[in-house]
Amino acid sequence: MTDLRATGVWISADSARIVQWSPESTWRHRIDSSVPGRHRATGRAPTQHHGQGDGRRDEHMRAFFDRVVHALSLDNDLLLVGDGEVVGHFADQVRADDAKHGRERRIEVVESSPLTERQLVARIRTFAGHPAVRRRRGADARI
Repeated sequence: MTDLRATGVWISADSARIVQWSPESTWRHRIDSSVPGRHRATGRAPTQHHGQGDGRRDEHMRAFFDRVVHALSLDNDLLLVGDGEVVGHFADQVRADDAKHGRERRIEVVESSPLTERQLVARIRTFAGHPAVRRRRGADARI
């Protein structure tokens, strides 16, 4: 049997849910961020200068990403799922960390709305090449 281990991360600016999956076990971990929320003011153009609060937010985001990167398994392929551009920026940081340490692994990035833990595990299983077997319910299931 091949090694079917994979790690999945659902990430947003608020938190990251990490699930390491193998046929033998599933490990779950959550990391909450300290990234301040975006202040949305009305009445100014979106291209207008945004003050220094955004720079501080970027510092918090980089520190949050660093904590998540260090919680990941070094050997597993990665499925990174998240909303908006956060998952893309996180993937860039993971790839940079892998390159810095000479690691090569498969990394897949998927933009998605929030997933339940069961949905995330199902996606990781499929990503690892071991999708769940679907069973029919009711009288037809016995055929």
